[in-house]
Amino acid sequence: MGAAYCKMLVLVVILALGYQLRAQPLTELRAVWVASVSNLDWPSGNGRFTKEQQQRTLRELLDSAAALNLNAIFLQIRPSADAFYPSELAPWSEYLTGQRGKDPGYDPLQFAIDEAHQRGLELHGWLNPYRFESYVGKNSGKPGDYNADHPDWMLTYSDHRIFDPGVPAVMQHLKEIVGEIVNNYDIDGIHFDDYFYSYSGTSSQDQNTFDTYGTGYTDKGDWRRDNINKMVAMVYDTIVAVKPHVRFGISPFGIYGNGQNPDGVVGLDAYNTIYIDPLHWLNSGTIDYVNPQLYWPTGGSQDFGKLLPWWAGHAHDAGRHVVAGHGIYRLNADAATSRQANSLHEHKAYFDQQSANARVMADPWTLEQITRQVGITRNYAHQNSVGGVFFRYQDFNRVNGLRDYLRDNVYQAPALMPPMTWRQDVLPEAPQNVRWEQDTEGAYYLTWDESEAGLRYVIYASASADVPDTYFDDPANIHKVLFSNKFTAEETEEGSMPYLFIKAYDRFGNLSSTTTSFSVEAPTAVGALALPQDGAENQSSFFDFRWSSVANAQYYEIEVSTDQTFATIDFSATVKDTTINATSFALVGEQTYYWRVFAGNYAGLGSSSAVHTFTTGFPGTAVLTHPDDGEELVALKPLISWEASTVATGTRLKIARGGAEFQEFNVVIDETLGAVSSYQVASELQEWTTYHLKIQLYNDLGEGEWLTTRFKTLMRLPDAPLIYLPATGTSLLEEDEVSFVWGETDLATGYEVVLSTDVARQDVVGDIRQKFSKADTTENFGMLAPGEYYLNVAGKNVGGVGEWAQVSLLVEAVLSAENQTILPEIRYDSKGVVWFFPVGETVEQLAIYDLMGKKMKELTGKFDEPVLLSNNLPAGIYVAVASLKGQATRLKFIKH
Repeated sequence: MGAAYCKMLVLVVILALGYQLRAQPLTELRAVWVASVSNLDWPSGNGRFTKEQQQRTLRELLDSAAALNLNAIFLQIRPSADAFYPSELAPWSEYLTGQRGKDPGYDPLQFAIDEAHQRGLELHGWLNPYRFESYVGKNSGKPGDYNADHPDWMLTYSDHRIFDPGVPAVMQHLKEIVGEIVNNYDIDGIHFDDYFYSYSGTSSQDQNTFDTYGTGYTDKGDWRRDNINKMVAMVYDTIVAVKPHVRFGISPFGIYGNGQNPDGVVGLDAYNTIYIDPLHWLNSGTIDYVNPQLYWPTGGSQDFGKLLPWWAGHAHDAGRHVVAGHGIYRLNADAATSRQANSLHEHKAYFDQQSANARVMADPWTLEQITRQVGITRNYAHQNSVGGVFFRYQDFNRVNGLRDYLRDNVYQAPALMPPMTWRQDVLPEAPQNVRWEQDTEGAYYLTWDESEAGLRYVIYASASADVPDTYFDDPANIHKVLFSNKFTAEETEEGSMPYLFIKAYDRFGNLSSTTTSFSVEAPTAVGALALPQDGAENQSSFFDFRWSSVANAQYYEIEVSTDQTFATIDFSATVKDTTINATSFALVGEQTYYWRVFAGNYAGLGSSSAVHTFTTGFPGTAVLTHPDDGEELVALKPLISWEASTVATGTRLKIARGGAEFQEFNVVIDETLGAVSSYQVASELQEWTTYHLKIQLYNDLGEGEWLTTRFKTLMRLPDAPLIYLPATGTSLLEEDEVSFVWGETDLATGYEVVLSTDVARQDVVGDIRQKFSKADTTENFGMLAPGEYYLNVAGKNVGGVGEWAQVSLLVEAVLSAENQTILPEIRYDSKGVVWFFPVGETVEQLAIYDLMGKKMKELTGKFDEPVLLSNNLPAGIYVAVASLKGQATRLKFIKH
């Protein structure tokens, strides 16, 4: 058993090693699709139809791609028979402005090429050659309505319309489209995707075209494939004739079909569904690379691990390249734990329905799957497997951790483009005469003589002047890829690798065999500080710092501090020029500063310049005296005050209501004042509300920093409630229940109820009772001991407790039987009337009071019969009182 276990372990290790990534290759095509159709990747986001938003987001996209060590962008520049560039053959794309045919006000393709090249990235134009409209009639009556101008060019399906591949005029049109792009732009590649004949199937839609142009063909499928083949060949010939260095590739469906699939692989037969023959393109030499869309995992019925080697073998036999397609769009957002595919792109839905195994996969779609796939492509580099293309860009943003995973585990170092030796196999010569030159703005840069126009350059860096030839085989030693012979400003750590080695790198991907070296020394001279003059006072907030240029300086570092020893640096910046405006720093008013400049280049920083000083003359930040920051219970018409400034000539004051922080759209007071130190709010602010206050002092030399603070207004307190029961001065017996009733009061959200033995509520009996509802207006104190009491109630809210209401109460002891007077009886029957039952005594008082204590009715004397008391009273709450020999009977009742 032990031997068997060891054999099993060895097998597992061998299998695992098969998927391990090989060492980083020096050449590898690494690209990402950037879809413009439906504004999927770019232009995208709010404001996507503005030039500013488009340029900003494209720069961010390219920065991201460069940071991932990619080297090419597949930018969709013809999504629907339109153009992302000014064209004589196609209208402006609707995805630039929201309107087909509308000029965006600049040339997006030229902008994309320039920005990509600045970052060492190639820009390949991705075209949909045949797609016209995604639903029939979408482009009717709009610019570029080819269905109206050339109805014979159109092939119409039930739900969409394409250019008919069988029409020779269409082939010529597509050839001219590509020719226009390649001729007018310094583009690096042309790329077609997989939209040829429709994936939904083509039956008799092109019968008329076949009848017209299909002479000599007995099989319509062969004729359709030949139509595609002819167009591809025409495009390739055009590219080679105009600019032979421009790469041309196509991304077919990942399964070839036609009975030639690898063992165990099943799926859609692209050969007989969309009528393409990628092997013909390879074998006829009409493409430079094939990029099969292998959007499946390893294992299963569409096994990446079988399909990539199959394509590589055919590419190798044809002397061309294969570049794998990676379907990162199928990763779930939490790809580290994903166990199933995530189909996100409607245009790629057919990748999900190939077989049952397409949804229950042999290997989960996790980040590790990407490592496996790249590892497989590198394992077949000997068969012309030269890289991968990721579908699509937004998935780098959507999938958690994908960027870091690729950079840390897959693309740790840069890579150069694979050479197209079938186009050009003569190596370029290394550059000569490396030297410093100065641009029109005074900044220095490295340049050299070019052996031929259009070359690119690979900069290697080393800490040593002596490096072996193998040093240049390791991409980790590549410092930068330049698309011109100008090595400009670049900040580096002092003492970094100052020895540069430069190789020429042509547009075909060939790298010079020889290298030119150059030793960069940090600048030895120091710049002379010019402005502001040393000791200058009353400096504005918008002056220029200026200093003299230093030989061989590629950049300058300026430091500004309030400490003449520079123990702390308040502001610093790295600039290419010998000037920077003070607005780049948030200088404080009425403050003395010290500043100095260092010159630097690739080798590091030189020595410091002399230190100069200046003092700002614009006001400092206002110092608030009232209200305090965070203060609560601020008056509704507060007097806002701050310390007076001796240099300010004006004041700006803003107050914004609500929110966690100051927001301009919440501003309720916006005042421009003179040289004052207080402001009286004229109109009441809202109660119990947070306000954000900003104050800025200014004069002709500039503006101080905004003072920002917040405060909270007070809450008006409730008025005293109206007490209904008991009436003040009421007497009760110790065996009576004491009920306390009052009316609701405005502004109250609850009440405090206090039973005390003194008017000032100092001697409290029991606990203070709390009410938490405006409608809760009763409290029962039960039976109290004999004595004098005060019942107190006040409304409350978040601002505090309001005005108190109070009534007095006398609780008397119950007399013993021999000392008791038999009291009269008062009853309240179902009819709502009150009767007095006499006891043979003369009643001292028989009366009715309202809740304000007003006597409404009174009877005296001796009564032998019950007396009706409640007649002729208006509706309301009353108290009936019968008194006999100093003792009283009371009854509260409601008259309806």
